[in-house]
Amino acid sequence: MKKENGYFVDRNNNKWDEKIETEESAQKKSESLNNCRGCSDCSYCSYCSYCRGCSYCRGCSDCSYCRDCSYCSNFNENPERITSPKIGSRSSQTTVYWTDKKEQVICGCFKGTIPEFEQRVITEHGSNTYAIQYQAFIQKVKQYKNM
Repeated sequence: MKKENGYFVDRNNNKWDEKIETEESAQKKSESLNNCRGCSDCSYCSYCSYCRGCSYCRGCSDCSYCRDCSYCSNFNENPERITSPKIGSRSSQTTVYWTDKKEQVICGCFKGTIPEFEQRVITEHGSNTYAIQYQAFIQKVKQYKNM
């Protein structure tokens, strides 16, 4: 793993933004990729090339030149999205995608609606510090969506 132009870059030219990832987390994500080349900020994918922000939790495989590929293609349109700073027990980002008809929260391997995510936060974290961080983000999303 080398550091280049603000990214951690592995031997296959896959890269992770140093503002989002640590070298250790970039290394783990690099090890999770199976024959991927030239991808950015991806994890748990197989046989992809030049993708951006894809992950196995979204079902990526054999993709090329994608951006959040299988997730956005499931919407059949370009969703709006909002991404948190590093929060919660994983100290990682959470992203909410939505259109007029659908919404989905992606947090680690959790994928579901905002109400489902709220329930998961309560179940997993009760009222601890992580729950407070997630709830603040959820409120921000709700306000933004209703603007």
